[in-house]
Amino acid sequence: MKKFTIACLLLFTALQNVSFCQTLSNDSKKVLAAYEVLEKRPNLKRAQLSYLQAFPGDKSRFLAVFDPENFGQLYSRSDKFIAAFAGLANTFPAEVINKSINIGKDMTWQADATGYLQHAIVQMGNEHTNIFVRKVNALPAQQRNNLAKFLADAENHKAYPEYQALIDALNRIYQTKLAALFVKARAEREKIKHD
Repeated sequence: MKKFTIACLLLFTALQNVSFCQTLSNDSKKVLAAYEVLEKRPNLKRAQLSYLQAFPGDKSRFLAVFDPENFGQLYSRSDKFIAAFAGLANTFPAEVINKSINIGKDMTWQADATGYLQHAIVQMGNEHTNIFVRKVNALPAQQRNNLAKFLADAENHKAYPEYQALIDALNRIYQTKLAALFVKARAEREKIKHD
């Protein structure tokens, strides 16, 4: 009887996994498949490029995969998927930063996936400041302002030293106008109180 119960539990779990896979969108399936290959072969350039290409390239696709309204798709492990994507900046900094900013320029902060992306973009800006600056400066003014607002959206900037580090990095390479934009975005965010 015990073996039968265990077998039934294993079959039920397997059926749930099959059902889960069948409910994934095509974008989510592509991200998941590329991630699983990257996880097995993290140093293989083909696996890295495949994951980079599978990762969503705009706000709506990003949210549909990592932060859908029903908390399905790849929401539960979005931190791992986003960290793996951001990690590709070590090999493909321009491509990862471009894609990240293409998503972030239209984003408003929410918990979880958007928060992970926010921190990843700021960190990449710190590590690859010149590439970050080229991409941000190429944006139209409204998108540049929205990106700064998104990256500055934190309840406690004392617990967000990476943001000040980004401002410092911008000033070090004489990007004072862009640094001032990020200072202004932080000041505006600090005026907003949350209950």
